[in-house]
Amino acid sequence: MKICFIAPANNYHTQKWCHWFRNRGHQIDVISFTEGEIEGCTVHYINSGAGVRGSDAQKLKYLFQARKVHENVNEIKPDVINAHYATSYGTVAALANLPPYYLSVWGSDIYDFPKKSILHRMMLQFSLNKAAYLLSTSKAMAKEASQYTRKPFAITPFGVDCELFSPDKTPGKKYDTVNTKNGRDYVIGTVKSLSDKYGIATLLRATALLKKQHPEVPVQLRIAGKGPQENEYKALAKELGIENITNWLGFIPQEQAALAWACMDCGIIPSESESESFGVSAVEAQACCTPVIISDIPGLMEATVPGKTSVVVSRKHPQELAQAMYEMYMDADRRHELGQAGREFVCETYELNQCFEKIEKIYFHNAKKQKGAKTPV
Repeated sequence: MKICFIAPANNYHTQKWCHWFRNRGHQIDVISFTEGEIEGCTVHYINSGAGVRGSDAQKLKYLFQARKVHENVNEIKPDVINAHYATSYGTVAALANLPPYYLSVWGSDIYDFPKKSILHRMMLQFSLNKAAYLLSTSKAMAKEASQYTRKPFAITPFGVDCELFSPDKTPGKKYDTVNTKNGRDYVIGTVKSLSDKYGIATLLRATALLKKQHPEVPVQLRIAGKGPQENEYKALAKELGIENITNWLGFIPQEQAALAWACMDCGIIPSESESESFGVSAVEAQACCTPVIISDIPGLMEATVPGKTSVVVSRKHPQELAQAMYEMYMDADRRHELGQAGREFVCETYELNQCFEKIEKIYFHNAKKQKGAKTPV
């Protein structure tokens, strides 16, 4: 098939989609308002004059590119068109008078965007209702989006490469008793963007509480990622007196992220915004047999089995998180049980190939149905 994605070419998730479908033998074109190269794919860059981190007002410039998007699609003549992100790219697709296309919703476009004003809400409704087919990475986000459309959603979660994200990188390391007697540090951490929505400040405060209330715990905190609040969080760690046990790993590629999760005794995903529609980080950590503590965000809970593969705490509650981290430290058997169950759950439910094969089947099914509709009986 010839597949055309209307999505940011420099985004990791866009690239992940492109690489998988390209490796399946499909021809991939990407129409993007950001510059970027994707190996084996053709990127059609449209300079809208708006930066990727621009304001909503600036991104209104995207909407004036509908004609160019239409022209590009006409030149490509794809069998499948899939716009990503219901607002911006999705709205442009809705204005471009395209053949029946898919729209994948991402998170903040559903949870945050429509709450800004009645105009934002109407724009989202317009975008959702113009698409022929709707895709959501989680049931939780599909439920949220159902406020703005009556159309059904196919649930197409992000998958994880269970060979890359694997406990084999650190065999036998994380389940022994960690305490000061045998010199083993209790390594906790996260791999997330350094911004408010992901609860990094809550993680820092919880770690400080753990250290204060249980100084015997040899805790080491590792935080991988970059983001707008990086300097703020580093200053907070210093203020809390935990800068000597906090390791800032910076942005790391997938291979290093897999190693980082595998080397942790406990992964912490304390997100505070429901716009985290699906817990990719939680899935990656579980694939590494790393037990996880998550906040009570619906998308995170859907990405785990609370009580079986994860421990759930209240969002924005450092003391509750600190207590959960301490209990996990004290119970090596519990860490082992959660880790093993997490790996099994992810391999059965969120393995990369099975997730993308589901999307591929949806593409094939609807393409066949469309051709059939054009064929006289």
